[in-house]
Amino acid sequence: MKTAFTHILIGLLFYLPTTLNAEPREEGLIAYKQGRYLDAINIWRPLAEAGDAELQYNLGVMHSDGRGVEQDYKVAHQWFLQAAKKGDADAQARLGKMYALSQGVEKNYSEAEKWIRRAADKGNANAQYNLGVLYANGLGINQDHELAMRWYYRAADQGHIGAQFNLGHMHEKGLGIPKDLNEAFRWYDKAARAGAADAQANLGRMYYLGLGVNKDEILAYAWFSVAAEKKLENAIKNQAFVFNRIFKFLFGRYTEPGIG
Repeated sequence: MKTAFTHILIGLLFYLPTTLNAEPREEGLIAYKQGRYLDAINIWRPLAEAGDAELQYNLGVMHSDGRGVEQDYKVAHQWFLQAAKKGDADAQARLGKMYALSQGVEKNYSEAEKWIRRAADKGNANAQYNLGVLYANGLGINQDHELAMRWYYRAADQGHIGAQFNLGHMHEKGLGIPKDLNEAFRWYDKAARAGAADAQANLGRMYYLGLGVNKDEILAYAWFSVAAEKKLENAIKNQAFVFNRIFKFLFGRYTEPGIG
């Protein structure tokens, strides 16, 4: 009888939740996923203070976003800086962005470019996009649309929506390259399908005007409607305009409000 009870006890212990024996890193991750952000911070902080770059980055994000603590860019900057110095690409990207936006530090485009470039060279898509933004606007470096486009392409190929939209804009306007409406449409389409409201509105405009694609008022209305659901003012206006166009075609009358 005692032996049977012992076997049952051992079996119960074997199936106890793994969190009881989890390593601190895993305990913190479980707490984070459960929304217990302050617990995650308290669990991770000793490891981060001991030099764990990944957890230093995590604490930087939580202080930057105000998860479990009040938003504090200065504390976030300290954690990102420690992780960035150890070569963490995500931390380098976030650190560079903080210098560019003056979050917790004075605005410094030279520092922003330095850290963003380090992350971009490691393949970080956000950093590649932001480096493109610096080149496109001449922030901390000489303005160069061609180099901006190169970095946008690298980020866009990894699915970065902002880079895809910017490529559409550059091809449409001919910034640093000959104007190419077909290529502009292609990139707006990618960004639109990924959920970018501005790209959805631009796609509607291109369908309506027949820019880089065959003119199609039905698809124009569809894309304006998708963007309008996100409260994009210009899309709401154009949605109404195209609806009136379709209404006129069907019933022979409409009020012309103009398209923007």
